[in-house]
Amino acid sequence: MKGIELAARFSYITNSLRFCGPEKASKQFLQYLGKKNNELKVKESLLKFEGLYPYLSTIAEKNDKDIFDYEVIEAYWIGNKLLDKFTNEDNKKIIKKLMQRGLPKSIGLDLIKNLPSGLVPHHNFNVMYVGVGRLTGSVETNLQNMDNCRISLGKVLEVLDDKLLVQTDLLIKENDKFKLRKNETKTAIYLKQMLPKVKKNDFVALHWGFAPVILTKGQVMNLERYTKKVIEGLNGG
Repeated sequence: MKGIELAARFSYITNSLRFCGPEKASKQFLQYLGKKNNELKVKESLLKFEGLYPYLSTIAEKNDKDIFDYEVIEAYWIGNKLLDKFTNEDNKKIIKKLMQRGLPKSIGLDLIKNLPSGLVPHHNFNVMYVGVGRLTGSVETNLQNMDNCRISLGKVLEVLDDKLLVQTDLLIKENDKFKLRKNETKTAIYLKQMLPKVKKNDFVALHWGFAPVILTKGQVMNLERYTKKVIEGLNGG
């Protein structure tokens, strides 16, 4: 799978819900998955997603890679070693780029001032620290939406016609600290065009109740690792 496809898979659901990105992007993504004949249009649309470019461009620059390199895309959505080089100063650069893409200046400056140490530029950093909905104003910034928007993983318990029954974690707060409550059962939607071979006991990524990809064992470990890193950083170590 190319990086552009991975980005399109994760970006599909939020665009189809009209939370972010150009209006017709989700249809372009499905066309690409089926025919691979509109790569340039898909790239152009992905770069117009309000929050995506600041992260991908900075991860690419930090690791001397192309913005659509598979590892760059994977680092942001799932997590991998490309994130390990990042410092607080690098993360501040991303927040400054987000301010150029619509993040209110007052919020951005406050985020830079209070930035905890040890965070990495993973999607879950954007959701939980920058704040889901703060960039576009499309959804309310609250704990439920953070849980929906963060990239989580689910173990498939049952494959239904257009849905998956999955065992997953729930993001909660106790004593003002983020925690993951284990062994929650949820229903996730999926497209057979994306996951034609999904089966019981597979691990899938979850984004707004949608399963865009089946995760490898290594990706499961990385997603857990970098999610934990974000949560620990936000909780003060």
